[in-house]
Amino acid sequence: MSKFSILSVGIALGVTLALMSMLCALAFAIWPGATLDFFGAFMHGLDFNAVRLAAQMSPGRVLYGIVGLGVVGLVAGVVYASIYNVVATGRR
Repeated sequence: MSKFSILSVGIALGVTLALMSMLCALAFAIWPGATLDFFGAFMHGLDFNAVRLAAQMSPGRVLYGIVGLGVVGLVAGVVYASIYNVVATGRR
C-alpha cells in the first residue's frame, strides 16, 4: 500500500470543507426555507426552523464559519492520513 502525503490530505480536506461551507451559506442566503428543509431531512427529521431566527447571516459570520471548518478539515485530514500511513505500513 502506498502512503498518503499527510499535509496534502489535510489541505485537500480543509479546502473541501471550506468550499462546502461556502456553498451552504450561499444556498441558505438564496433559499433559506429549502436549505433548512434539506438539512432537516439529511439529519433524519430534526427541525431546524429555529435556526432561521437564532442568528442573522453576516459576511463576518460566514467567513468565520468557512475558516473554522477549513481548519477543522485540515486537522482531521492530517490525523486521518497519519493513522492511514501507520495502518498501511503495518507499524504500531
